[in-house]
Amino acid sequence: MKPTSFFLTIFLLFVPNLLCAQDGGTRDADASSKTLLKVMSFNIWVGGGKSEEQTLRIIKESGADLIGVQEATKNGANTVERFAKELGWHSYASSASQTILSRFPIVAVSRNKTGVKIQIDDRRYVWMFNVHLAYCPYEPYQLNGIEYCGAGLLATAEEAVASAWKTRKEQVEETLADIDDVRKEGFSIFLTGDFNEPSCLDWTERAAQAGQCKMPVVWPCTKAFQEKGGMKDAYRTRYPDEVARPGHTWTTCPAKKEVHDRIDFVFFQGDAVCLEDIRILGDQSSLSDVGYDAYPSDHRAVLGTFSIRK
Repeated sequence: MKPTSFFLTIFLLFVPNLLCAQDGGTRDADASSKTLLKVMSFNIWVGGGKSEEQTLRIIKESGADLIGVQEATKNGANTVERFAKELGWHSYASSASQTILSRFPIVAVSRNKTGVKIQIDDRRYVWMFNVHLAYCPYEPYQLNGIEYCGAGLLATAEEAVASAWKTRKEQVEETLADIDDVRKEGFSIFLTGDFNEPSCLDWTERAAQAGQCKMPVVWPCTKAFQEKGGMKDAYRTRYPDEVARPGHTWTTCPAKKEVHDRIDFVFFQGDAVCLEDIRILGDQSSLSDVGYDAYPSDHRAVLGTFSIRK
């Protein structure tokens, strides 16, 4: 092993420790003082996509404890509520699309009904929020000359930001109000969702020069949750280089014209929460950290592993 490889290996071994030190304090020497929690964002594609059984299998095999599901309903029936009954878990549907599935009891609902308080054990609680933001207009398509849902094409970053904020502002601000309301309790907070909008951390000048996006755009919804809500993007916390690790979750479906992007997120905040790992689950492709045969959804899922200190 070359000396440079040796030092790189040592550095990578300590990366989780560095992440924890940056995002919620150092690890506790006493393992009993913390709990590992896996949080997933999963758009299951109209109630289960190609296969409800395969969708449930992925949820089980992922080891996720809390899942923010989007597109939870098919033909008027909430697939995730059925999953909860089969698993003996708990669920909360804030809309036909947005449902939270939890291994642990749900004990309260936020003021605007956008999130829930979850009891992890006799002394630990977390809040979890889940969003499915408006899909139309979809500004990445409009910037790339792809006609979609009758929306006009866009030419500049300023036009894209204005359109995105107008389209999703109400949903974002309602959720932000709830996050601000529960923050005073001091518990860790998670936010999952299909934002139908890229991250402000992804469409950068570097990414544009690398040909990964049309132009630099400071997308407003992820920016609002980070700057106003104090939330941290788990994937970009672990992988800050947007060129080396674009983390595309959209889409697993081939198309003649497509804009591949990262629009599914796990966000977190709190003094007691520490990011341990983050992975993308999806089809058998180089874009998935964990690949499945016959993957059922058109979105890849995002799975974060966190430690919660007492």
